[in-house]
Order: sequence, then structure tokens, then C-alpha cells
Amino acid sequence: MKTEIFNPNLPDRRVKMVVMSTIYQNLNKKIEELGIKIIPTENIDKLLTFERYHADMQIFHYDRETVFVLQECKKLQNYLKKYFKNVIIADKKILKKYPYNVLMNGVSICNKIICKANCLDTSIQNIIFKNKNIIINTNQGYTKCSVCVVSDDAIITSDKSIYKSAQKNFDVLLIKPGEIELPFADYGFIGGCSFKIDKNILAFTGNIKLHSDYERIKDFCLNHGVNLLSLLNGKLLDVGSIIPIK
Repeated sequence: MKTEIFNPNLPDRRVKMVVMSTIYQNLNKKIEELGIKIIPTENIDKLLTFERYHADMQIFHYDRETVFVLQECKKLQNYLKKYFKNVIIADKKILKKYPYNVLMNGVSICNKIICKANCLDTSIQNIIFKNKNIIINTNQGYTKCSVCVVSDDAIITSDKSIYKSAQKNFDVLLIKPGEIELPFADYGFIGGCSFKIDKNILAFTGNIKLHSDYERIKDFCLNHGVNLLSLLNGKLLDVGSIIPIK
């Protein structure tokens, strides 16, 4: 079967390649056992400890042909040039302080972009305004971290700003904040611990049944024709998003 790049966050068949942090060996092994190749993120030492390897801080998958990458991610740029027609390098250098650390942190869903637009790198801003994408502007700069994509018209978040902003364009499930581990931080986020592994399967980096909103999450996803898959047995772990690209 031919493998090809699909719309961001919405694979229409089994995923064969992802961009993700490789610092969690048990998770790496599980994903590789599923026949998925891992393109590793880089250690960006300008960022806070718990952000340094996060994929959602390093790349923004815009459409089938285009991906944006931090200036600092030289190896990742070279990897992605093998698969994308357009690999666009960020105009700005990343900085530790928010909001200058979230240059890549947006969510592309079909022709819609969920983001805090003025936080995105200017290279991304220029493209999304030029192409007249529907921009769903939020007060949350860590947008990709905070959004779990269920389908082309459904998302899950614990962020009230995203919930309020996205309701006109998506069916949105608002869950309780917390209950997701992120080493060296108080807690992680639902977008950082989940990704679509197939058209109708949403995978989680831990056991989704341990989350107190599990039943609501399960029912919401089933309503959109999506089943849940727990990759590991422990609590959900925010690994900085797992971004499928092939």
C-alpha cells in the first residue's frame, strides 16, 4: 500500500511515521512495535526543561505539502525535507520566555487553524492570512499542547479559552485540567498525550481509563466514530505531542 502524507492530525489510514520526543523508552518501543517509524525531535536547550524535546514546540504541520520548523532544529529540517515539498524555516529564533517559546504551537484541522495568532512565527502568520484559513483565535499560546483532535469537526480540551473560541466551528468537549503527568511541571495537557493513529482510532500515551473524565471522553469520541487506544498502563503522560506525518 502506498504511504503518503495526509492532512495534519487526521490520518485516513494507519499511521506509519511520527515526529515525537524519544526520551520515553517504553513509549518508543510500543510505538515501534505498532510498525510506526519515529523521527526524533531535538534538544532545544533554550527552552524550559519540560519543553526541550516537545514536538509541538518544534514543528507546525500546516497541510499535506507544508511543515514549519524552528531555526534551531537542523537535523529535523533535514529529516522533513525527505517527505515534505515545503519545509519552511521559522523567521524568528526561539526564546525561553512565553510567548516567544510557542512559535510553532498551533493546530491545523482541514482549513481551520486554532492558535493564539500573534504568538505564531511570522512565517506561519503570513501563510495562514494569505491562504485565508479560518483562524480560531484563543488566549492560550500553548494551543497544540491543549487540543486533542478527535475528527475534522471535534476536539477535546481542558482550556476554557479554547473551549469558548472553538465552539462555533467544532464540537468541543471540555474536561477537567490536570491528571496528566509532565515531569518538572505541575501537570500536562490532553493534546500532548494523544494522537490519531488511524482514521477511527485515538491513541493515548498512558491508560485513558485512569482519567476521571474517561467515560465522557469515550462517549464523546464514540459519537464521532472514534475508538480509544491506551498505549501504556500508567497515567497519561504529556510527551509534547506525537505528530503523525505519513
